[in-house]
Amino acid sequence: MRLAIIQDTLRSGGTEQQALAIAHGLALEGVETHLIVFKSGGALEEKIDERSVRLHALPQGPLRVDWFAPGLHRLLESLQVDVALPMGRMANCHAGLLLGKRHRSYRVVATFRTGRRIPWLYRKALQRADAIVANSHEALRRLATDFSIDRPEASHVIHNGCVRDFETVIPSFAPTDRGQRASPPNAFHLVSVSMFRAQKRQDRLIRICAQLPETIDWRLTLAGEGPNRPSCQALAHGLGVAQRVSFPGLLKDPRSLYSSADVAVHASERESLPNFLVEAQMAGLPVVAYDVNGVSETFRDQSSGFLIPHGDEPAFLDALQTLFQETDLRLRMSESARDNARRLFSLESQTNAYFRLCESLLTDA
Repeated sequence: MRLAIIQDTLRSGGTEQQALAIAHGLALEGVETHLIVFKSGGALEEKIDERSVRLHALPQGPLRVDWFAPGLHRLLESLQVDVALPMGRMANCHAGLLLGKRHRSYRVVATFRTGRRIPWLYRKALQRADAIVANSHEALRRLATDFSIDRPEASHVIHNGCVRDFETVIPSFAPTDRGQRASPPNAFHLVSVSMFRAQKRQDRLIRICAQLPETIDWRLTLAGEGPNRPSCQALAHGLGVAQRVSFPGLLKDPRSLYSSADVAVHASERESLPNFLVEAQMAGLPVVAYDVNGVSETFRDQSSGFLIPHGDEPAFLDALQTLFQETDLRLRMSESARDNARRLFSLESQTNAYFRLCESLLTDA
C-alpha cells in the first residue's frame, strides 16, 4: 500500500504534529508513506525520519507560500499512491480540486479537524471524497448541521493520538529569558499550551485567574506563540498579575512543564479536539475547560476534570478553587485523567484505525 499525506507546510501546530505521527505510524506498519508539503522549511521537518517517510516539496520557485500547490496531482500519479490524505485547511481545499480530476487513480480521504469556518473548496472535498475522517463525533455533527454535509456511510471518527512519550524520563524544563519564571514550590500552578490565535482566548484565562482569592498563591503558564501573545502580556500587566503569569513561548517539548503543573486549563471559543488536553491528561493533569465543540470528548466531566458551560466564569472559578482546596479530589482526577488518555488517545489506536480505513478503501475499489 502506498499513502501520501498532504500538508501545506510543517509549522509547529497540532494538525502538523498529527500528520507526522500518522506518517511514521503507518510506515512502521509497512505502508510506503510519502509526505507532500506545498512550502518547505517548516519547523517540524527536522522531526521526519526520512528512512521511513519520504518528504516531497512542491516546486514553488521563488513564491514560497502555503496555498500554492503546483503539480500536486502529477506528483501523486507519478508516485502511484493508493490513498491521498490531506491534513489541514489548505491541503483539503486542494483535495477539492483533485477530486475534480477525470483520470484519478488514487482514493482521497478528506479530513475535518477544525472549529473554524471552511472555504468552498474544502466543502467540495468533504462532499466528494471517498471517505471523511473527523477527530471527534462533535465535528461530524457540526459538518451536518453547519455545512449540510451528512455522509454517514463514508464518515469515520479517529481521535488524535498523543504524539509525546509520557512513559520515559521527562527532560528538564529550563526557564528562558523569554518570560518564563519558575513557580514557587507550593504555588497552585495552572498551565495552557496553545497557539496564541484569536479563537484560543488565553485572555479569558488571565481574567479568570486574576479573580482568584488572595489566599491562593497561583501561577499561570501560557506556552505558545502567535499574534495574540503581546495583547495577553499587556492584559496581564494591566490587571496587575504580570508576576504570576508566564509566557515561555513555543516549547519544543512541554512535558516537564506539565509535570510541574497542577491543573490544565482551556478557555477556547472554538475547538475541534485539542491536543493539549490529551497531552496534559497523559501527564496526569486534571482539566478545567469550557464546553465547546469537541472538548467534551477529551476528558470525563466530574471524573478527570470539570467541563464548564461556555463563558460561565463563576463556574470556572469555582472549579479552580475546588481543585485547590481538595487535594484528594485533585489526585483522584489526576489518575482518572491519565487512564482516560491512555485508553482513548494512544498513537497505536490511531495508526490502526487509519490502516484499517485505507485497507477498506482498497478492498472496495
